[in-house]
Amino acid sequence: MQQPPEIRVGTNVSVVMAFACENISTDPAGRVTFHSVIDGLSAVNFPASTAGFWVVFGFVRSMSGFLMKCRVEILPPEGEPLVAQPIADIAFRPDQLAQRAICGFPGIAWPAAGDYQVRFVSMDRTIASFPLRIAQAQVQPQPPPRG
Repeated sequence: MQQPPEIRVGTNVSVVMAFACENISTDPAGRVTFHSVIDGLSAVNFPASTAGFWVVFGFVRSMSGFLMKCRVEILPPEGEPLVAQPIADIAFRPDQLAQRAICGFPGIAWPAAGDYQVRFVSMDRTIASFPLRIAQAQVQPQPPPRG
């Protein structure tokens, strides 16, 4: 009896994109547009919040397989994840070896300035990550009114 082909999980995956943005839209033809790509945030006061925050990861594989038990996490400079959200398993088929994972967070409260890490995890293994700097904005003093 012939053995079924091995199902490869989380191997030979290359990351082709990883970024955050403020919003995502899809047109009637199914094309996705990413609005206001974010490479960092700044706030005068902490905790600071963002109303909408989306994370996008793009992957490609050279063979069929899966990314299973997936989640997106945002980690502060120290400690446990600030937020973690599970997402659907990703299947790479012979006719579709490129896949995208999009994860939306309805709002995030950033406790302090620092270098955060956004990561995509499959079966408790980090597959992709990128840094996100949250900075303390300096308030410019206002000149006294003339009068």
